[in-house]
Amino acid sequence: MSRKIKILTGITITLISILFFLPTVLKNYVVKNSKELIGRQIEIGKLKYNYFTSTTKVYGFKMYEQNEKDEFTTFDTLIVNIEPYRFLLNEKVVEQFYIKGLMVNTILKDSVFNFDDLIAFHSQETDTTTETESETFKYDISNIELKDANFYFENSNVNHVTQIEDFSFFIPNIGWDQAEKSNADVKFNFKNGGYLESNLNLNPASGEFDAVIVVKDLILRTLFEYVTEYAEVNDFNGRLNSQIEISGNTNDAINSIISGHVDVNDFLMTDKNDKDVLASKRIDFNLKRVDYAHSSYVLDSLKFSRPYLYFQMDSITNNIFKLFKLDPNGDPIVSASENGQETDTNATNLYYAINHLSVDDGVLDYSDNLTGEPINYHLSDIKMDSDSIISDSNWVNVYSDMLLNNRGTLNAKLGFNPSDYTNLNLDLTIENFLLSDINIYSRYYTGHSILLGDFYYYSNSKITNGNIASENNLLVKNVEVENNKNGLFSLPLKFALFLLKDKNGDVNLEIPVRGDLNDPSISIGKIIWTTFKKRITGAASNPVNSLASMVDVDPKDYKEFVFGYTDTIPNETQMGKLDKLLEMESQKDGLKIELVHFIDPELQRDAIVFSELGKQYFNDTQNDYRKNEKDFETYLRTKSGNDSLNVKDAAYQLLKPATADSLATIYNEKLIKNTSDHIKASKATTNIKVLKSALKEPDNVGSKSRFEIKFDMLDEKNNQGDDLNN
Repeated sequence: MSRKIKILTGITITLISILFFLPTVLKNYVVKNSKELIGRQIEIGKLKYNYFTSTTKVYGFKMYEQNEKDEFTTFDTLIVNIEPYRFLLNEKVVEQFYIKGLMVNTILKDSVFNFDDLIAFHSQETDTTTETESETFKYDISNIELKDANFYFENSNVNHVTQIEDFSFFIPNIGWDQAEKSNADVKFNFKNGGYLESNLNLNPASGEFDAVIVVKDLILRTLFEYVTEYAEVNDFNGRLNSQIEISGNTNDAINSIISGHVDVNDFLMTDKNDKDVLASKRIDFNLKRVDYAHSSYVLDSLKFSRPYLYFQMDSITNNIFKLFKLDPNGDPIVSASENGQETDTNATNLYYAINHLSVDDGVLDYSDNLTGEPINYHLSDIKMDSDSIISDSNWVNVYSDMLLNNRGTLNAKLGFNPSDYTNLNLDLTIENFLLSDINIYSRYYTGHSILLGDFYYYSNSKITNGNIASENNLLVKNVEVENNKNGLFSLPLKFALFLLKDKNGDVNLEIPVRGDLNDPSISIGKIIWTTFKKRITGAASNPVNSLASMVDVDPKDYKEFVFGYTDTIPNETQMGKLDKLLEMESQKDGLKIELVHFIDPELQRDAIVFSELGKQYFNDTQNDYRKNEKDFETYLRTKSGNDSLNVKDAAYQLLKPATADSLATIYNEKLIKNTSDHIKASKATTNIKVLKSALKEPDNVGSKSRFEIKFDMLDEKNNQGDDLNN
């Protein structure tokens, strides 16, 4: 062997030895000098490098906390496969980036994180460092994979650890100049069940991206410690699911658009006594469009299924204020304008919309001890439905109904201006309310016990620019009371009821309420109570009383005009009453009269079906079905071909509901038109209006075909004698 060959062989062996031991030497150097190099002490089990494939493998990596004992982050395996020669072409190419078994332990104490020292270390700048303009690199990273990672966040401030376990994701490729979007899929499991899954599509060249984030069965109990900072609760639970879609551009991320769906199942909050306070079987949010940059938030729907609220009053506060640590005696919020500061223009540009809001099968339990005796009241089967609630709408209507202590019913319609809550209308109907349910209040405030009685309440309230005008009609049937000693106000209730009862034993009270709610000294409750006391201790007042005396008619005849369900034209008596209304209008300048048509569509449908079939029965038998009920029932069953059907079902077999509904529409429209025509014919210039009520109006329930007569005062601009336009 020549000398030259020996030298080459020696050099080769030396080079191979250096390359073989270089990873170990490099590993030992990095470990030994890790504090100077990266700011923390680390350990590396093995470091391997494949010179043929340019693949680096790191095994058993550990980075310690500042105390050099506790582990901050670790991983089992790191594999990085690069193409070094591509750096010469200003291209950074990584063919594989793989991490397995990553663990990161993050700790927050006060306002300090356990990685703040690392940020400070790597943020240091040397004064002598000369900044050079970096060249623009193209990059291409393929096969990015994180497998079996675990993340722990310990918030020492609330003594709680949040865990993300078995976190894995795989990204096929990210490249600066690739033609199509890059996909990034991520999925990891929560410790207590459920998972988070996301999909990101990104175009690095344009910055356009879209992402889908799915959360399945996130247990809200994991957030309990955070909730206790703001609420006095013993339990906070439920399961959250969501699918959120985000689209936008990384170069202008603030203009991203968010949409999707969120639902919470079996939601529950309990107080410190383990009493259920807030709950819901299911809460659904459908996010149509959220545009944070333009302060635009649109919910397609918001639905509460079987929600529950427990509300308890005392003389100082209530349980909701206590639950959320609110001070009922706190200082009022002062607006910026009152402080001489500019109003935030973003607040005025806020746009929000809820296209559909609904509550189904809700329950509210009310309790108080204001009188010294505990009283509990149960509201159930609560339903609520609304028009679209939009911030720039002029008006929104919300409809609601519920059961009162499993017996009475409440129907309500609330109309309001979303941008001005000093303007709203409330129509309220309460029927079959058991007066003995509020006997404790009656005994405490009036000195009388209510033994028996059913309560009916009809209210129409309008708040205009903060000024309330409320008309309240109370009907009490079969009321019986007895005197008790004392009573906070000692009202002569028993004697007053005796005087106010009509021949049927019923009591009707009209309680108008007026007041300026802009005045902080004004209380609606005090106004109503004061007015009620006046009505109890004095004569009930009614606008029609004075009007009726002017034209020498009985006031009770001018509360409403009642028709048959199939009537289409007023009879002679009713036409005479319409003429009297015109006479009232003539004698009382500025009087506003409205005839509002109410009818129960279901009762009308039944009446039409039997009326139409009664005509067929007469044609076939020459008998009046109203005078031959038994024979008519047999006739209907025979015609329907089923003797086992009840009369109503048999009738609907012969005449479909749709047909009856069409006839109902015709009858109602004709009745309104003919009534209007008579008024026009009697007096060409009049302000009397004939109106059709909305189908959802509570007063339609159980109503015959009738015109309710409403008296009011005309606005100045309308007090000009306009032609009837209905």
